[in-house]
Amino acid sequence: MVCLGCAAALSAGQSSATDATVQWHGLRLGSPPPAFALNQTNLTTTNTISFVAPTDGKIYANACFASVACGTPAITVDTTNQTITVSFSAPLSNSVCPDIAAPVSGVDGHFGPLSAGTWVFGILQNAYPFSVAEAPLLLSIQALTNSSTFQLDWPVSGDMFVLEINDGLASGNWQVVTNAPMTSSNGNTVQIPGDSGSRFFRLRRLPP
Repeated sequence: MVCLGCAAALSAGQSSATDATVQWHGLRLGSPPPAFALNQTNLTTTNTISFVAPTDGKIYANACFASVACGTPAITVDTTNQTITVSFSAPLSNSVCPDIAAPVSGVDGHFGPLSAGTWVFGILQNAYPFSVAEAPLLLSIQALTNSSTFQLDWPVSGDMFVLEINDGLASGNWQVVTNAPMTSSNGNTVQIPGDSGSRFFRLRRLPP
């Protein structure tokens, strides 16, 4: 019988790369141009963050007309300087836009997870600071049915972490688990073959 234990999670295994998208923000008929807003408060390193941001304050008939006037939006995440920047290509030319009423104003999209700290969202001449707090990550373990294999799971985080293993809590001989985790939008997963004896796992946060 294999005895596997989860040590106190000092921090947690590898995070996925930061994802980011941006597009023109669709409006309901009669709605005003949007103000800057994030989809939630108390942001942490495990959140994917949705946003709405204003541009020139104008309402366009549809996204094609907006791109002809302003260009196509793009988003960049700078993890070193902790900035999110929305930029625009040159205005589209020689474009024939459909005569369809699907009003847009400003942009929306998502980004994250992000590392802990103070970030700045920049668009045109506007800068919007916001904070991301480090979130404690839960390391869980389960035995797979009809197998001597165990599966460890932990959430995706904007901070970088590593999964470590040790034969006993008293020993300082923690070793990095070499099995590469499978990462999805929901979390990280590692499978470990069982053997005799006790083993303990912990998740250690790597420095920026």
